[in-house]
Amino acid sequence: MIQLSTRKFPSRQFLFLLLLIGGAAVLLWGALTHNMAVFGPIVAVDINQHRVNTALPEPNGRFSIRQTFIPQHDGLREIELLLVRREHLETEGELIVSLLDDAGQLIVEQSFATDALTHNQVLMVRFEAVSDSAKRPFTLQVGGTPDNPISVWGYSLDTIAAGSVSLTAGALAPDVPATTAQDLRLITRYQLTWREVVRVLGETLAAQGGLFLLTLLFLPLPGVLVLMAGSRWWPRFDGLAWWGTAVALGTALWPLLWFWLSILGGHWTRSALWTVLIVGWLSVIGKQLSVIGRKPSAISNHPITPSPCHPFTLSPLHLVTLSLLLLGFTLRLLAVRDIAFPLWVDASRHALITAVMAQTGRIITDYTPYLPVDRFPYHFGFHTISTSLMMMTERPLPDLLLYLGQLLNALVPLTVYAGAWLMTRRRGVSTMAAFLAAIPFFFPAYYATWGRFTQLTGMILMPVLIGLTWQVVRGGRRWRGSWWLVGLLAAGLFLVHFRVFLIYLPFVPAVWVMSWGRNGRTLFAAGLFTVALIGLRAWQLAQQSPNLGAAVSYSIPGYNAFPTGYYEAGWERYFVWAAGGLLALVLVDNLRRRCWSTLPLILAAWVGLLFLLLIGEPLGLPETSLINLNSMYITLFLPLAIFLAVGAAQLVRKSKQLPLVLQAVLAVGVGVGGTAVFLFGSRQQISIINPQTVLAWPADLDGLAWADVHLPPNAKVAVNSWKWLGNTYAGSDGGAWIVQLTGRQSTTPPADYIYSRALFAEVNAFNETAVAQTDWSSAESSDWLRSQGVTHIFIGAKGGFFDPAAVAGNPAASLIYADDGVFIFEIGE
Repeated sequence: MIQLSTRKFPSRQFLFLLLLIGGAAVLLWGALTHNMAVFGPIVAVDINQHRVNTALPEPNGRFSIRQTFIPQHDGLREIELLLVRREHLETEGELIVSLLDDAGQLIVEQSFATDALTHNQVLMVRFEAVSDSAKRPFTLQVGGTPDNPISVWGYSLDTIAAGSVSLTAGALAPDVPATTAQDLRLITRYQLTWREVVRVLGETLAAQGGLFLLTLLFLPLPGVLVLMAGSRWWPRFDGLAWWGTAVALGTALWPLLWFWLSILGGHWTRSALWTVLIVGWLSVIGKQLSVIGRKPSAISNHPITPSPCHPFTLSPLHLVTLSLLLLGFTLRLLAVRDIAFPLWVDASRHALITAVMAQTGRIITDYTPYLPVDRFPYHFGFHTISTSLMMMTERPLPDLLLYLGQLLNALVPLTVYAGAWLMTRRRGVSTMAAFLAAIPFFFPAYYATWGRFTQLTGMILMPVLIGLTWQVVRGGRRWRGSWWLVGLLAAGLFLVHFRVFLIYLPFVPAVWVMSWGRNGRTLFAAGLFTVALIGLRAWQLAQQSPNLGAAVSYSIPGYNAFPTGYYEAGWERYFVWAAGGLLALVLVDNLRRRCWSTLPLILAAWVGLLFLLLIGEPLGLPETSLINLNSMYITLFLPLAIFLAVGAAQLVRKSKQLPLVLQAVLAVGVGVGGTAVFLFGSRQQISIINPQTVLAWPADLDGLAWADVHLPPNAKVAVNSWKWLGNTYAGSDGGAWIVQLTGRQSTTPPADYIYSRALFAEVNAFNETAVAQTDWSSAESSDWLRSQGVTHIFIGAKGGFFDPAAVAGNPAASLIYADDGVFIFEIGE
């Protein structure tokens, strides 16, 4: 029998039962209230025909408008139309919208009183999700009563694959009015069902499983070898922390290996990379077999790190952490289920750098043969990994970058676990920190929506780097032997992402000063080792930036604004508020000299230093475009996760002093809060992609592949663009990938064009004129394009200032490709 008068829990089973009660209460509440933020359906766009230029006649009983389409997903549940209301029609009636499946069965029929409908109003038709809608033809029918004054918008070119619009006469109408529309302006959405989840994951693993396995073998290999070789120089690791450290070290060492091999005149080949991978893992296996074959006494007296050369005990917390890592990876795969290209402007430039390096097998120094740019003042660390995998697998570049990015994103919580363990030596704290980064936090998952692979890769290194820096300064004597690991990680971080390196630097004086200057010589040695490894690269960067002082002091208006949108996203502000509340406890316990408070206080000091150094303008201090509050803020998930995990562990410890009844109430509350955070976080991860940053759509893949085969090698392709950042233009649809995937010239190549003054002037001059052009059907517009050397126009599915219908009306433009909203025109002489 449970003794309620005692202060301690009688068993962990009782605690677990209370947590389950709290979780069950949340689930019951969700079932009763249908709370949309946590339990609502996950809905995403399927068909997106967004172009309009033709108003169809009003269906008035004598005829109806019919649009056929084929969904790509199960779970069809929503259709969106754009209405037309002509001013001269003042009658009121009803608009009737129906949906029929391939067997003619009515799915839904809804009537709308037209007195409540306005011109250009978005009309939503919602219905129960069709569980088996994928690949089945459906017919959308728009009709009306005789006095109906409402119609819908359409487009005069065919933009929906396997679909078309028609006007169908009624029983008593001998004919129908004419229309030039070939498709409606139509957006369909689907509900993510469990059936769809299984299908997506199965297809993704079948197509990308080889890449995932290769990456998991390739990425940590140098780190595994280093940790095995130097295992006598530091204490034993927790098993998962060992692997997290190996991943971080491997991520740092590959750029260093590429850099120094290139400096020495060598280069990587496909066979060399495979040889290193196979020989490296054979040596690891051989080492483990030799250790297993030793006598127990020899093993017990050997201070070698327990993994992989010694088996480690797999604790329940290890299993929990591994489950969280797997779930986080699964959610990240679901997040990009409808994506064919890595996102935003950054991704296209990372693809270009990868393509250049894959041709040479060396670090990039110029952009030959893709662009006439003869310098490279950027970081290349991530690209050594993507290039290696591309050379080894010969996979399509968009495919490789997209899924490599999601795998790297899923590995960040593993290194967060390692970093937290290095600082606390507590598995519970480490698991909590990993959970926060994997599931409920907005970052690092949101990195995917920018294609921000370089900063993401830097954040794989950062947790282990600050963890080992902590141990070098505050750890025992044997931990000082890891100083050279700090040097390796810092050097690798410099090559991977210079901004993240700058964000790391204030942590060093913060931990050293607040540790009363302990082990300064060891820390200095780590710094010298870092300089020795990357000093040459720093000199190269200085040489490539003759106006370095001006570049550092240059500031883009609004570039350093605080990213309030990130703070307000999801439940981020609640986590920040929780940290603020815990900070008060930290300060009080620090005054009382409680040891646990030192780590969170140093983390808070680090973040405070970063804000102080970057806030600039409000304090009357100079600002720089090299680093801003935005790029700093999106790294703060790391100190926040560790801070909250350490604080939560301390609250649990203090709660044990409460009476049992209060402890039970708190346990139920933790179950409620934990379940809500878990469910909300999982939902947020699946829907993390910002649709505004999806520039290239799946249909663009086929268009680019066609262009690669059919366009002449000397073609110059005009593409849609917009002014992205400062005075830099970027492609606004699939045309952003012309250069990387086809090798043809483009009027708006990836943003690296700014590294050449001549190319910068040429690209910007073209785009400034093109953006201002209002009529692409005119002879003047085609004459101007020819004067710019343009031979073809590529218009992606998302589109931009080039209107396909207008270009099709230009006598000099010949339509040579049209499929699913992607158009390619040839400009005649």
